[in-house]
Amino acid sequence: MKKSFQILFLIFIELVCFQSCSSEKSIKKEPSVKPLQNILFIGNSYTYRNEGVDYHLMQLTKGMKNLASFVTRAAKGKYHLYSHWEDEQTLNLLASKKWDKVILQEYSSGPIRDSSEFFKYGQLWEQKIHSTNKKTQLYLYATWGYQGTKTMVDSLNLKYESLSKIIGGIKVPVGMLWKKLETKINLFDDDGAHPNRMGTFLNACLFYEYLFEKDVTKTKHKDNLIPLKTQAQLKRWAHEFRIANT
Repeated sequence: MKKSFQILFLIFIELVCFQSCSSEKSIKKEPSVKPLQNILFIGNSYTYRNEGVDYHLMQLTKGMKNLASFVTRAAKGKYHLYSHWEDEQTLNLLASKKWDKVILQEYSSGPIRDSSEFFKYGQLWEQKIHSTNKKTQLYLYATWGYQGTKTMVDSLNLKYESLSKIIGGIKVPVGMLWKKLETKINLFDDDGAHPNRMGTFLNACLFYEYLFEKDVTKTKHKDNLIPLKTQAQLKRWAHEFRIANT
């Protein structure tokens, strides 16, 4: 009788150990999933043209492990940062969520035409955004010069660089990438200012690289209006540029 009890006891211990070990294994196998990232672009037509940088960025993140994102924009034609400061829709959108990342884009020539205004409202936006969520990471969408200009992009880049240091933001040097590629591909629309679809797609690829610090060439998104070979090249250029400049 005593021996039978001991055998039953040992069987019970083995079952408990098996269940415990099985639970530990199942826990270890569960993939770590990062929470949804809320990303907001504040800008104008340089942001919303060709369905928008935000649209293409969100498409690039689809199906990518641990990159679940909600990306949207507050963008209206000819808007400056001061225009958004007084826009009820922009303010309501900013207040609607705790944004993980906010990207600020000034009017095309704004940073060099009125530097004082650019720096003033850049700092005001930093204060407003961080008053809502201190953990929000700020980015600056450093745009390009008009087609045919030689030094505009360099001047813009310097202004955005200066503001990024003041507000503790990260400059995304889109314009400098455009400058590097000016002899390889046309990224301009017919007006010589706005991006064509390839330009917008390239911008989204560079934002993917800077916002997530990941290789955009590994993404699965395909834009049906851009040839696959061209898309692959645009992704490679964005990735190589970010690696070379960080």
